Amino acid sequence: MDKNKVYQGTVRTGRGGAVKEMSGPDFLEGFRMFSGLEVIPGTLNIHLVEPFDLSLLKYLRFADIGWDFDPATQGIEFEGETGVHWGRTTIVGKYPGCILFFTWTSDVYTKSELVSPHHLRTVLGLNDGDVVEFTLAD
Repeated sequence: MDKNKVYQGTVRTGRGGAVKEMSGPDFLEGFRMFSGLEVIPGTLNIHLVEPFDLSLLKYLRFADIGWDFDPATQGIEFEGETGVHWGRTTIVGKYPGCILFFTWTSDVYTKSELVSPHHLRTVLGLNDGDVVEFTLAD
């Protein structure tokens, strides 16, 4: 893994479903258990400027940790395994986080989301269309 490679993504508006899905204590504790991060509910949706090599990340099937998520509850048509490719990141060289690529997205190599213990839009002053950078952490 090239920890020094800087990845870039353009900030996009999401559906807002992550806040609701992530607000339960079971989710937050589960996320902390596998990632080591205590994140706030919600994600920063980004569209990467180049396809991401998912082999650099770990993979988690939701069923393996007892998460029951049906994409249809958010208006997403998907037939397949619900899971996430994920990895720890450092966002703009300062903030800890994780990059997430969900299995049900239309382009699993570029449509991604960042989660963090910090509200990234606020602390970074981000708006839709802004570019955010991150690197992979150990």
